[in-house]
Amino acid sequence: MEPAAVTGFLPGIWPVWAIVGLCGVTNQLIKLVAYSWPGKRFAFAALAQGHGLPSAQASVLSCLLVMVILRHGWHSSAAGFALVFAVIIIHDTVKLRVAASRHREAALRLVENLHNPGPFQARVAGYLDPRTHHPAHVVVGVLFGALFALAFGLPWG
Repeated sequence: MEPAAVTGFLPGIWPVWAIVGLCGVTNQLIKLVAYSWPGKRFAFAALAQGHGLPSAQASVLSCLLVMVILRHGWHSSAAGFALVFAVIIIHDTVKLRVAASRHREAALRLVENLHNPGPFQARVAGYLDPRTHHPAHVVVGVLFGALFALAFGLPWG
């Protein structure tokens, strides 16, 4: 038996799940560098955050979509599923930012109208800090994920 038949995939081609997972890890490492650079010290919290530049959701889902298209073709049902899944999640990611910003503004206006807000105002402002994506974060995430899939998803040699 050939080694390719034993392993289940061709030599030099990584499984889709491995490339998509590596894309997610690389995305978070880019965040670590991007958020550590201005302060000249490591911002380890960036490794666990879901918001920021580049968008983890957008990069992982666009990587998955491109990988499925490369492996199964554009006309496959897997590509259709990956496309619908990516569009829904990325759309919700951008819409969440708008809703969170509106809720934060309304809550801050309510607290500002209190006669003696005291420390309550600072506490509310801290809780309502919108931890969401700017559309530019999403665009960079989509581009990063697609380029990552093209770079690592094509057969070697």
